Amino acid sequence: GIGIALWRDGEAEPFATVAEAIPDTTNNVAEYRALLRGLQEALVRGADEVEARTDSELMARQIAGVYAVKSAELQPLFAEAKALMARFAKAKVVHVRREQNALADKLANQGIAAGRR
Repeated sequence: GIGIALWRDGEAEPFATVAEAIPDTTNNVAEYRALLRGLQEALVRGADEVEARTDSELMARQIAGVYAVKSAELQPLFAEAKALMARFAKAKVVHVRREQNALADKLANQGIAAGRR
């Protein structure tokens, strides 16, 4: 499952959340799918700047160009993420500790549960 919470700068509560089931896959693929869904939601809602926060250090470093994307499974997701990010005036992906990403994890678990029904 994937979980996304969207905040406006300076607000204490998210203005939108997404909890979705996705097909069984690796954690890394799920992280990229969540990023893509979050970027799409931000675009639909008219954002011109975005800061995506993730507890996936691998993905954050790949997007920043620190790590190469060696996995053939991740390469198209990486390319799609970079293309979506280019549509914003300013976009970045920031690594945060897992406890700072608790809402997204909760939403992802809800997505998993919904997929099992």
